[in-house]
Amino acid sequence: MQDSASQKKGGLTPRKIVSYVVLFAMVVILLLILKKPMPVAEPMAPSAAKERSDEVQTKMAELETAHQRGEPAEARFSSEQINGVLQQAQTELAQAEKSATPAAHSEVGKQASSQETEPLPEITTTQVAFEGDQAKGQFLVHGPGGKDIYLTIAGKIKAVNGYASFEFTEGKIGDMPVPVGLLNARLQAKLQDPETRPKLKLPEYVADIRVENSQLVMTEK
Repeated sequence: MQDSASQKKGGLTPRKIVSYVVLFAMVVILLLILKKPMPVAEPMAPSAAKERSDEVQTKMAELETAHQRGEPAEARFSSEQINGVLQQAQTELAQAEKSATPAAHSEVGKQASSQETEPLPEITTTQVAFEGDQAKGQFLVHGPGGKDIYLTIAGKIKAVNGYASFEFTEGKIGDMPVPVGLLNARLQAKLQDPETRPKLKLPEYVADIRVENSQLVMTEK
């Protein structure tokens, strides 16, 4: 009887099994969060990014000219062209920061150290892809502790009162799908942030924006 009792005591009880399953699930979730997902787009050579960015600028100028003439028009942009704009903007920002004076960096450091709030996670890489009628964005976020985490979101784009608006339909942290309901409130709050809101304002000559047939479409007023 004592041997049977001791074997039962040292064996796998239902409580231990549940604990092991929960522990295993937590490890899997952590690995999925930290895992690098498949990129939605590949980086371009600097010359190619500059060329794609110039193509977008040309199309926007043509759309504005059509508006001034009172002619109906629309402009269509591929994922590659928009990624060229984003990559070129990141390159120019890095060059501007590099050429900033040491005094400016020192002043920024003083202002940052004087704030008691924790610094916001830094987004250093942005890539987009247009699939069907949806836009997908992937962001590399440098979070606290130096951990790099990828955030991938997808949704539909439309114009609301002169601003680009997003209806989120999909979300992933790392390689782990996340219910949109858990992310939507934070994402919508970010879109309404005073620093983000002005960046979503459409040019005065643009009436609508949407994704159609895997292209970003802008229609003039």
